[in-house]
Amino acid sequence: MRREQLGRRRRGRRVLSSILVIIVILIIGTLWGYHHATAPINKVRSQSISMAEKYAGLKKESAFYWTNLNKTYYTVAGTNKQNKVIYVLVPQKGAQLRVMQQSDGLTRNQVLSKVWSQRNPKKVLSAALSVFNGKSAWIVSYMNKKGQLCYETLSFKSGKLLQLIENI
Repeated sequence: MRREQLGRRRRGRRVLSSILVIIVILIIGTLWGYHHATAPINKVRSQSISMAEKYAGLKKESAFYWTNLNKTYYTVAGTNKQNKVIYVLVPQKGAQLRVMQQSDGLTRNQVLSKVWSQRNPKKVLSAALSVFNGKSAWIVSYMNKKGQLCYETLSFKSGKLLQLIENI
């Protein structure tokens, strides 16, 4: 009888240790997968920030946005050496950086407030500064009350509606 109890304990410990090993392997695999999946955007982010520091005088980064309308743009928000809030648009290919003072246009929060008050979306998916028809513009994507995808493009300077795509 005593032997049976010892055998059960050993089997129980083996099962428990096997479960723990499987959990540890799953956690490590998940962390590795997450790191592997986010590596490209982290690389682009750090490259964009270093370009903004080098060419636009960025001192401190506060936000990073990524848009892909017709071309891909990475936007770095932050303060420059004169302690002014700026946006730096970094094109993925080709063109030069665009540096804009935040005071020259609408902020992300102002754009989001405008979209919320006018469209009353179910959920905002993203709001990022980009280039639309050669001009700086905020691109906001959201789900409407019916659960359909919508895009709204607003002028950076005035907030004027440039394009509205609804019910995708």
